[in-house]
Amino acid sequence: MTDDTSGTSGNRAVMTRRGMLALAGASAIAGCGSFGTTGSEPTIDAYDLPDVRRNEELESPVPPSVPVDVAASHFEAARERVRSLLATLPTPLGPDEIPNGHVRQHLTDAASTASDGLDEARTARTELVALRELRSAREHARYAAAGWSVADRGRTDAPFREEHSQTVLAAREAMQAHEYVGTDPVRAALVHARIETALQRANETDGRPRADSELLAVAECGERAESAQAYLDDARHLQSQFDAALPDDAGTLEPVLTAGAQTLLAAVRDRREDLPPETTTDDRTPGRIVFEELRWEAESGISRLTDAVGPASAVVDANSQLARFQAIDRIQTRREADELARPSDGKTVRDIRQTAYDALTAALESSSQPELVRAILVDAGHKVMAADRWLTHHQGEISASTLDRSVADYWHATALARSASAATQQTVQALASD
Repeated sequence: MTDDTSGTSGNRAVMTRRGMLALAGASAIAGCGSFGTTGSEPTIDAYDLPDVRRNEELESPVPPSVPVDVAASHFEAARERVRSLLATLPTPLGPDEIPNGHVRQHLTDAASTASDGLDEARTARTELVALRELRSAREHARYAAAGWSVADRGRTDAPFREEHSQTVLAAREAMQAHEYVGTDPVRAALVHARIETALQRANETDGRPRADSELLAVAECGERAESAQAYLDDARHLQSQFDAALPDDAGTLEPVLTAGAQTLLAAVRDRREDLPPETTTDDRTPGRIVFEELRWEAESGISRLTDAVGPASAVVDANSQLARFQAIDRIQTRREADELARPSDGKTVRDIRQTAYDALTAALESSSQPELVRAILVDAGHKVMAADRWLTHHQGEISASTLDRSVADYWHATALARSASAATQQTVQALASD
């Protein structure tokens, strides 16, 4: 299983934001796309901003993964499930089949999304992302197929509700029987955390359908039943694949994971007591934005630890929380040194963005526990992706403060990435000492 953390798509041709601006012609250059500029604040020409490619805007530079090889047969079974569901639909699905255009569009969109998901899974950068894409494709395909079954055969929601209830029961039994086998506590934590999460999602019994149409309400019931089964299928497969890779004498690591989670939770609580106070000034500079967001995430994240579905999830979440506390320290130090001034030119923004990308790459490549570090970097990568997306919205001359959101997210990602190693070392020590 290989992970591409570059965030690019090789030689695939893509239209960049800068290329689009060039095509816009003289109107954009003359500032026709300028919004929100002020007379006293510095302005930046959007043409001088980082050149964000379309795939960078849509994909995190660090995709999630799990240290288990997914069997080709499991992927193929999911693909076949999608294909078989889509095969039940008439092609094309027109007004003769579904007279209501609103309802028909929902089913058509779901079928199209399911078909696209098959392609997305084939090009996914990690096997875990491929599983996610296929699971989503199954959900959308079942939505469309269930909705069509109402129009075609007058099917009600009763069989879908019964199917979902049976899957929930099976998921609960699997959670109760789950054994935390393994030989390496770090690898076991990462794998079992994914299994815990999948079983929890399969066990969800959220309320009634949201649709006001009876047909679409049945479609939602079908989607929910398929989603639960897909999560259960993935959890069972990850468990069986992980078990098969272990030696015969591998025992349970549940006591180690539980004790490690308790140690890390205590460390997180101690760090929360030492959080710097909230900023009382009214400024909305990017330096303050990133500080307040990190502080809020660190303070509120402890509830996720105490409510974790299992010890493995608690360990992995605590690892990320410790990185956030380290990141706060870094941001606070930089603020006190006046290193987080709002950039006033495009080159500085480009440098800030490149620093974030370099920090992600360095953290992943230099760590002795890259799989555990990756769990932190996925969150940091989402910050980079969000920042890139904001940059693509700008044209012409813009005020420097317009970029505060993107700049704050780049600094957020950089601080998390540079804190990942120390947090991971603390997590490894907690698991090794129990």
